[in-house]
Amino acid sequence: MAITYVKTELAPANNQLAAYLHFTSDAPVSYSYTVLKRTTSTSSLDFQYTSDEVILNVSDGIRIPVIGLYANYVNNVQVIFKDQSGVEVFNQQFPVSTEGQTYENIPIFHLDIEHTDPANFVSVWGNSWLMTSFCYGYDQNGDLRCYYAKPYHNQMLRIHNGYFYIGSDEDLLWYGRRFFKIDILGNVIFEFEMHDADGNYYENTHDLVWDSAGDLYMLGNDNPNRVTNTMAQDAWVLKFNNQTGKMIWAKNYTSAFSGSKILNNSIANDVHLNSLSWIPASTNNAETIIVHSRSTSMTFGISITDGSILWALDTGNYNPQFPSGETTTYIDTSGITDFENGAHTVCITTNSAFSEYNDPEAGKFVLSLFDNRSCLDTEGNPVLHPINDDPTTDTYQTDPVRILFYAVDLGAKTAVQIGNPIELPTTPIVQWTDFMGCVFDYNDYFTIFTNNARSFFISDITGKMVATIYDVISELDGAPVFPGEVYRARLFSETELSELITTASIVANS
Repeated sequence: MAITYVKTELAPANNQLAAYLHFTSDAPVSYSYTVLKRTTSTSSLDFQYTSDEVILNVSDGIRIPVIGLYANYVNNVQVIFKDQSGVEVFNQQFPVSTEGQTYENIPIFHLDIEHTDPANFVSVWGNSWLMTSFCYGYDQNGDLRCYYAKPYHNQMLRIHNGYFYIGSDEDLLWYGRRFFKIDILGNVIFEFEMHDADGNYYENTHDLVWDSAGDLYMLGNDNPNRVTNTMAQDAWVLKFNNQTGKMIWAKNYTSAFSGSKILNNSIANDVHLNSLSWIPASTNNAETIIVHSRSTSMTFGISITDGSILWALDTGNYNPQFPSGETTTYIDTSGITDFENGAHTVCITTNSAFSEYNDPEAGKFVLSLFDNRSCLDTEGNPVLHPINDDPTTDTYQTDPVRILFYAVDLGAKTAVQIGNPIELPTTPIVQWTDFMGCVFDYNDYFTIFTNNARSFFISDITGKMVATIYDVISELDGAPVFPGEVYRARLFSETELSELITTASIVANS
């Protein structure tokens, strides 16, 4: 068998710390590669990928998608090929230099990561990357391993079936007027059609989720942004065919919020839908998309067929009349002690600590909430104003954030608070953020990001921290719109990264 190295193609798409290694082969092969850790990165691990697929069509050559290169460095990449019987037939290292690259927005090249739980840090973080919503990725040593050149400013940090979904706004504003399905190298698979059949245009905001058929649901806003009492801000859910990017339907929920109260740090007519999650069909409910509204602190389920509201959960305890003028199933919240206030990432958690409350076939699930505690009086009560009015002059405060957990039973029509709230450290800095921030599952841990405080944590279910990063999860000053801030940050697990590479390999060699 003859395998020949042809060339290295650095940054063939938007990811500047990625490359294609080109080879020729006269027979089918599988491959693996290792980006060897930098000699000065003492806490790093070698970054490895092994393909489970044999490349059968080698007549046009082989392109190996390599990600995780170090910036400003001559990387060493070891490539191994095996034949169809699994016998190693090639093993060689190649230098891949990223020296001399320029950066459109200068990123932070290294984060200082505190091993809050040194005994478990390496095994828990592993070969995952901390990804920010500017698409900067950092390994467990805090070294930059992913950087996208184009100005993607409203990334939801959602991936699906090995693809990355990302918004872009050439006006350098917060919402994405354009939206793309890409691979991890940045190759565009297609651009979504951000308009309906009637020619109405939308911009993507906040979050994405997929149903069992693979269709994509996106939170959206009218484009241009015409905020009125019939066209509220961030009040749309958009459904797309994920294979074509064509819109299936667009649903405006403004009327459902008529008569609602909203937090006093929200502008008039701000519904502010900000979180999406999915639950399968069960004995008690149809397949459902779960939607959350920041300004009204409402959580509700909608039909995948037409977006109609199936049930309502007043997670803020100040909008029991929602949805206005509609009949729906109301979830009893008497079992909740700590109600949320302007929360973010109100999503399903599958943490095994809550396994007794998770039974999707019976309509039972657990929500984890990043409770911003955004707009409160001194007694901890929400400070509100009518949705169609401007904010009042009433004073309010933003308390330190916390993570809450609600167990929902659609059959019993109840929601109860479970577990203990995860409280974050208050030294050296109080963890607060009136807008933005997130909590996501990470195996049986949680990754937590506080936007204004610019801190990142890995926590177990009890609030014991495994890793901590302070004041550096951001661009340098001069970033568009919100200097020093990003919308979300979470760990992309080693499994997720492997799926992204597998998909990129399929794209490269198809």
